[in-house]
Amino acid sequence: MPTTWLVAIDDTDNLESIGTGRLARMLARHLVEQGQLVGPSVTRHQLLVHDDIPYTSHNSSACIRAEGAEGEGAGDKLFELGRAFLLAHRHAGANPGLCVAPADAPGAALQGLARRAQSEVLDLAAFDAEVASFGLRIWSDGETGQGRIGAVCGVALRSTGDDGRFIDLPGIRDLGGRATVAEILARTGVDEVVDGAGRALGPDESIETRDWIRPDLQGGRAVFCVRREGDAWVPASKRIKDDG
Repeated sequence: MPTTWLVAIDDTDNLESIGTGRLARMLARHLVEQGQLVGPSVTRHQLLVHDDIPYTSHNSSACIRAEGAEGEGAGDKLFELGRAFLLAHRHAGANPGLCVAPADAPGAALQGLARRAQSEVLDLAAFDAEVASFGLRIWSDGETGQGRIGAVCGVALRSTGDDGRFIDLPGIRDLGGRATVAEILARTGVDEVVDGAGRALGPDESIETRDWIRPDLQGGRAVFCVRREGDAWVPASKRIKDDG
C-alpha cells in the first residue's frame, strides 16, 4: 500500500536566489523523476516575521505532499534524495532545513508547536528538545541551523489541512487570463472558488485570474479565494516572490 509523505524545506535562499517556493517545486519534480513520489502538490506556510529570526524576505517554508512507497526504506530514500538535492542547490549564506514524515505522523503536540512558530520566537535548543521524541527525519546545514525549525513546522502545518497556500497543484500554473469557475474547477486541482465571505461562486461566474491561481488549504481542500475589484472577480491573495 502507498504511503502519503510530507517533505518540507525552509531557509534555502538569499535575496538573489530563486526562493524556497520554486526550489520546493523543483524538488518535487526531482522526487517524481526518481520514482519516489506520485502526484505531488506544494504549499507555502507563513511563520513569524521578527527581527530575532533570520529570514530572507517573508520567513516561509514549503511542504510537498504526495503518494509514495511505504516503509522505513522509502522514508530514508526520500530523506537522502532531499538532502542531496538541497546540498546541490544551496546558496551562499543559506541555512537549509529538511523534514520528511508520513502524513499521519504529526500529531496535535507537533502541530501546536508549529502554530507557536507563527506567533512567537522559538529557541532552537528548546525546539530540538521538543521535537526529538516525534521520530521525524530532520536535517539542517549552514551557520545557524534555523532551517530545521521551518522545515519541521512546514510538515506540521501541512498536516493540519488548514494552513498555507498552494504554490503547485495540477493546472494552476497553466490556466491564465479570464476563466469561468467551471473552467477553473475542470482544469485545475482547485476544489472550490469562494468570495470574501466564504460563499461558493456559481459555475458561470467569470474570474480575471491575473495568471495567479493560488488556492488556500482549508479543511483539506484547495479553496481559491477571490474578491471584487470594480465589476470583476480577481484573486484575493497578493503575488509574492516566496510563491515561486
